[in-house]
Amino acid sequence: LVNEILDLARVEADQIDLSLSDVEAKTVVADCVGLITSLGELREIRTIDQFSNGPSILLLTDQARLKQVLINLLSNAVKFNKNGGTVVIEGNEVISGFLRISVTDTGKGIHEDDRSSVFHLFHRLDVDPMVAPEGTGIGLTVSKLLVERMAGRIGFESEVGIGSTFWIDLPLASNEDVLIWSDAMRVGVDAIDKDHQVLISLLNRIMRR
Repeated sequence: LVNEILDLARVEADQIDLSLSDVEAKTVVADCVGLITSLGELREIRTIDQFSNGPSILLLTDQARLKQVLINLLSNAVKFNKNGGTVVIEGNEVISGFLRISVTDTGKGIHEDDRSSVFHLFHRLDVDPMVAPEGTGIGLTVSKLLVERMAGRIGFESEVGIGSTFWIDLPLASNEDVLIWSDAMRVGVDAIDKDHQVLISLLNRIMRR
């Protein structure tokens, strides 16, 4: 909880420096699946990796932060799943220059009244401690902020009684149009740096329309 709050504070205060590089997406996914598989074993929840055996795909991103986001999505998919359920992770290029990585569970799904609050601070996907006894309601908020800092998007689809799919879109290494705010872009004046960061974020949104 302390680490998640500190991460949230750093992102909101623009104190997280991204270490951008060409990252092999399937290697990161395989690592995350390996870390999360044991989480579902006691409840006989299977994690199915339909991505990391595919072709090489390079992303322009921060590897550690990408892993943090994926582990959050995968762990949520296990925690809010039903006993004997499945978690499936997939990846495909949805629009030119971006890769979508999606995590699908077979849980209760998210009621329509709760969907607008999913990424809000301290909002838990399920208030029933028998369904998900762990969780702080911070992970998805931090994940959203991190993904957007990496010039990506995060979203979800859900059907009550069927399950949910959470996805992230991140730029491919070959994408020459996207701009990602990094420490190298700072000029040393906080007000100017914050304005530049906002402008870069707006420009990326416009380019993706």
